[in-house]
Amino acid sequence: MILIRGGKVYDGKGNILENTDILIEGSTIKDIGENISVSKDTEIFDAKGKVVFPGFIESLNIWGAMGPGWEDNDLGEHSDPITPEMNVVYSFDQDSMMFQRVFEYGITSAGITPSTSNVLGGYGAVFKTYGKHPYEMLVKEKVAMVSSISKETKNLYGKRNIAPMTKMGAIALLKEALIKAMEYDEKQDKDYDSKAEALQDVIHGKVPLFINCNTKAEMDAIELALKSFPVEVVFTGAFGVGANTGSIMANDYSIILGDLANGMAAANNNVDFESIQKLMNNGIDIAISSGGDNMSSGKESLLWNAILCYKNGINSEDVLKMITSIPAKILGVDSRVGSIEIGKDADIVVWSNNPIKTYAAKVEATFINGENILN
Repeated sequence: MILIRGGKVYDGKGNILENTDILIEGSTIKDIGENISVSKDTEIFDAKGKVVFPGFIESLNIWGAMGPGWEDNDLGEHSDPITPEMNVVYSFDQDSMMFQRVFEYGITSAGITPSTSNVLGGYGAVFKTYGKHPYEMLVKEKVAMVSSISKETKNLYGKRNIAPMTKMGAIALLKEALIKAMEYDEKQDKDYDSKAEALQDVIHGKVPLFINCNTKAEMDAIELALKSFPVEVVFTGAFGVGANTGSIMANDYSIILGDLANGMAAANNNVDFESIQKLMNNGIDIAISSGGDNMSSGKESLLWNAILCYKNGINSEDVLKMITSIPAKILGVDSRVGSIEIGKDADIVVWSNNPIKTYAAKVEATFINGENILN
């Protein structure tokens, strides 16, 4: 057993616990409290004067499916804009995930998805960022069906003179695929259709549809196009979120913000942080990611995005939720990760200071499944 002793614990749910111990048994959190009694053979990690966070969760990224070299690009199947039958689990490469050592910046889990360039790109999954075997790192597969109607989708296929060349073309293909899946579901005697079969969990509301929409116009178009479909929509990218607060609250959409730190992207230049805080105050789940159209995010990017949100007025406790408990909820893995609670995975990071509030903070220890991997 391991005891993290006397730290200032932020549980990821908005609670701050002073001078608190965390007892780890095996891979899970066994107890949380003050002055926990332990046996003499318990390993002690002294966290007095330190800040203890849940491990960060990267909501949307490509780590493990691309790189470290361009020759290892298993990210997207771009032979067809409609590929819902793809599953990123079969592209995951442990060496690629471990290459950047993202756990050195406090990231212990990540939502890994196929390329956001296809209208329907396939299923994403959640992996731990450290492990000795790739499929032991898997937390949950089929956490989301990835979709896109962004300019990257139009550019990729439009330059080949293949649909979709426009936003309306992308939406037409998306609706056609969903309708075919619904018709396929109703047939008693049917030939196997891998695309329609792959969408069954989506049309039955078991798996959310993550739709990459960078602008207000794209978000508006999806709201109109899918209002009659029985699907759970999560907007990713969503830089137009500020202008869409009314419809987001009315429809209870969840949001995964794209990379705010990418200075080369025009879409993220006018993000309305005041509206983001308003939405969160009204119960809308908004997570931070460093993913989206920008494919080259590094291990620092998630924290940079969190700091940008804090510097632009979002409450620091809400910012922490945006990289811990909220992405865990959106990705459907909150029973295991995303907060410091008894019974959950012991994914815990000890910092010298609060990294959201100050640059003078460094990682002192990263525990993943109860193992201090920086030791």
